[in-house]
Amino acid sequence: MARLGLKKTYPNGTFDKAAVASLYSNLRNMVVDAGFVVAFEIPTAVDFLRMGSPAGTADDDVPHWAFEYVDQGSYGEIRAYPVFGNHYLDADAYKHAYTIVNSGWVYEEITLWFACDGAAGWWWLHATQVDTNSATGVSMRFAVAGTTSRRYASDMHQGICSRYGIWDAWGDWEPAYSITEEGLLELQPWTGTWSPFGEGWTFNGKRQPGSPLPKMAVPQFPNRDGDIGACILGEFNEILVLTDGYAQEETVVPGWVAMTGDEWDQPYAVPTPAQFVDPDAQPL
Repeated sequence: MARLGLKKTYPNGTFDKAAVASLYSNLRNMVVDAGFVVAFEIPTAVDFLRMGSPAGTADDDVPHWAFEYVDQGSYGEIRAYPVFGNHYLDADAYKHAYTIVNSGWVYEEITLWFACDGAAGWWWLHATQVDTNSATGVSMRFAVAGTTSRRYASDMHQGICSRYGIWDAWGDWEPAYSITEEGLLELQPWTGTWSPFGEGWTFNGKRQPGSPLPKMAVPQFPNRDGDIGACILGEFNEILVLTDGYAQEETVVPGWVAMTGDEWDQPYAVPTPAQFVDPDAQPL
């Protein structure tokens, strides 16, 4: 099976350190079951490549990730890394850490979705928190995707920036590495994202009461921020940005599902598995 999905609701006060540790175990098991190749593993981290990729020979064209559980005393955290190299702890590898879950950032009931596809090489995680100040009743707490970015023929050069990275719904995309216009290697890259709707969040806001509900999906593109010279060409394979009007888990186009939050949150769409399973209620 190449594509799997998880969905779990944590009542108020239960998304604690132990819950995050258990969630890490579920994420680890899912990427393995989805067909990703495990390149490296320790008790608190798993490094994995797209299906069919020989471990230990990761390169710029193979989506390559690591998930890591971090004990922060009273809190638990999960970090994700895009990795260029043998594995994320290799001194010669290029990688960038991004926090995707932290129990200290949750204050109410939370519902969390996760999906991954070993054949395509992507994964995403989305979570909403109960929010009584939101007209929708929820707001986004975590929203992040491991994206494989598409490049055009004019930009098929090795060594400019990794062709995959971590995207979030607040408009950031972070590849494993990049080369600046001056030829300098950046190991902590950052770039914005843009679409015809704006730079991830620019034009998102509350709809005028009584106005029509627009529904439209458009591609999302890496932007040219932070001196990253290569990221302006190409688009993401796994992210569509939406206008408002969509409901959570609503079909956007065949095989894609809407992920929404508060009126201020940027709605977006990601590829969907056949079903989302609660791992504590039934086996994946």
